[in-house]
Amino acid sequence: MKNRLGSFLSILTLLFVDGLFSHVRPPLLFSPESLERKPIQGIGEPDPAKKESFPTYWGGSTLTQEDKQIQGLKVTTFTLEGGAWIQHKKVKLSANRIEVIGKEAYKAFLKYGVEVDDQENGTTLKAGTGEYDKYAETVIIKDRPRLFFKDKTGKTTVISAQTIERQLSTKITKLVGGVVITHPDVTILCKEALFKESENVITTDPNPFLLSKDRYLTGVKLSFYTSENRILLEQNTVLFQTSYEKRQTEDGKETTEKIITILKGDRLESSNDENKERVISLKGNSTIFRKNVKITAETLESLGTDSRTIRGRKNVRIHDRENYLILSGNVLDYFRKEEYMHVTDDGKMEFLDSKSGAVTTTMTAQEFERFLDKDETVIRGNVYIKAKGSQAMGEYATYYEKDETIYLEGNPRVDRAGKILRAGKILFYPREGRAILTEGVHLGN
Repeated sequence: MKNRLGSFLSILTLLFVDGLFSHVRPPLLFSPESLERKPIQGIGEPDPAKKESFPTYWGGSTLTQEDKQIQGLKVTTFTLEGGAWIQHKKVKLSANRIEVIGKEAYKAFLKYGVEVDDQENGTTLKAGTGEYDKYAETVIIKDRPRLFFKDKTGKTTVISAQTIERQLSTKITKLVGGVVITHPDVTILCKEALFKESENVITTDPNPFLLSKDRYLTGVKLSFYTSENRILLEQNTVLFQTSYEKRQTEDGKETTEKIITILKGDRLESSNDENKERVISLKGNSTIFRKNVKITAETLESLGTDSRTIRGRKNVRIHDRENYLILSGNVLDYFRKEEYMHVTDDGKMEFLDSKSGAVTTTMTAQEFERFLDKDETVIRGNVYIKAKGSQAMGEYATYYEKDETIYLEGNPRVDRAGKILRAGKILFYPREGRAILTEGVHLGN
């Protein structure tokens, strides 16, 4: 009898122990500061079937374990509340409530106060809800999601969108729907954007809008290099710039005038120079419109937020519609505040008829200096004037815009039908094509 009773008790003991170990052991909860501990059964352990090289740790103040049917499969879920967190390699995900799917934590749903902290890259994401996928190494956040990124200079870029998807392994973030990129120096609006942290560059979908102080930009393709504060726009780029400039009225009073400058080109780059001054570079069909002046060139450069200096290189053409002039060359330096313009390298000035716009006279020289405040242009080096029926040559000349008169000096001479007339000074009227010779007029080669 005693032997039978002992056998019965042994069987009960074995059944109890077997039943105890047939259930999934609930995970232990511990702080993320204790991640050096080895993963134990039930704490986001690696899935042997997938041959993972890393575990996922998670924890919180309270835990609820439950078996559920998901897509026809029975899985164990763990609901964490009160400072709930997940540690994916060096990235920490936290929320008020996290539902972990499977003991290997292959998925998790985060709710309320979601935060993704990637300290290694200086990036933080915040939202109302989130979905974590361990094997895809992604986290998708919604409900007013925002991304905060601090670059090497210490400036913080804030990006908001309808949905933000972050690839945890590649550090690439995809932003979809109503994207707003806010940087201390510029705000970018677009439908979609891609942020590659390894390159510190944000690219957008076609036709984004860029807003900054007194500036508006747009183009087909945009790349924003956050660490350099450099913007690259390509294809049909346009920049509208507003400045307020002081000028003297005819009665000598000082007034402030609002000026709108338009810059266009195939490629526009906005960056800071060594003095941290804003520089706009245009390449390909480069054009600047300013008041009554249109400037085109292969390459144009605008310095300062108010375009205080404009530089042009190769095939420069300045069309002054107010004074009916076209000034061209290969090198342009325009200092707006000083009201000084310098053109060299195959310099040429064309005088236009005010009604038809046809060229009446052409003048070439080595260099042209326009003093806009004085309405004068000084021309130097092998000056050659060609008008209908006559030609004039000299070493230097001065063009007075109000009088529409060229004073030609430095061995000045006029060639009419092969006859050379010389004088001490020649007054040439480019609109009419006539000349007046003064001071020792004589005939001779």
